[in-house]
Amino acid sequence: MNEQNFHNDTQGGRVLAAISYFSIFFAPIIVPIIIWILADKPAATHAAKSLLYHIITYIGPIALVIGVASGSMMFDQQNTAIAIVTLIIAIILIIITIWYTIKNVYRGVKVLISEKAYFRP
Repeated sequence: MNEQNFHNDTQGGRVLAAISYFSIFFAPIIVPIIIWILADKPAATHAAKSLLYHIITYIGPIALVIGVASGSMMFDQQNTAIAIVTLIIAIILIIITIWYTIKNVYRGVKVLISEKAYFRP
C-alpha cells in the first residue's frame, strides 16, 4: 500500500511538473511560480526551470518590439547598417523564442512519459 501511495504522489507531481511547462500557452510565469511555491521537491524544481524558460521566452518578444521601434527610428535617418543589424537581432530573438517554446513542450511531454525525467530536471 505504501508503494501505491508513492506512485500516486509521483503521478500527481509529474502532472504538476508538466503543467508548469505547458503553461507557456495559457498562464506563463504565474503557474510556474505557484507550483514552485506550493509543490514538493521534484515538481518544484521543474517549475523553477520552466519559470526560467518562460522568462527567456518572453524577453525575446519584448526586446524585439524595442528593437523594431528603435530600428524604425533609424530608417528615418537612412542608416541601413543599423537597420540590418536590428533585423539580424530580431531574427535571432525570434529563433530563441521559438526554440524555448518548443523546449517547454518537449520537457513537458518528457516529464509525463519518462520516470527518469521527473526526478532529474
